[in-house]
Amino acid sequence: MESKGNSEPSPKIVKWLTWIIPIVLIGVIFLLKNIRNPVTDVLFYIVCAGVIILVIFSVIKETKSR
Repeated sequence: MESKGNSEPSPKIVKWLTWIIPIVLIGVIFLLKNIRNPVTDVLFYIVCAGVIILVIFSVIKETKSR
């Protein structure tokens, strides 16, 4: 029997997470935008940058796999 400790996740799960994580982060963006506070303003821009980076890497990965 093979050890499954080092096995990679299935592509279906990775593709699913690639779409779910940005959707959740966009929800967090709307939540942070409704709370007016200097700290949430900074977090808002950090989360926005994270979503943009995730989308860019997803597009790059899709184009490389084709």
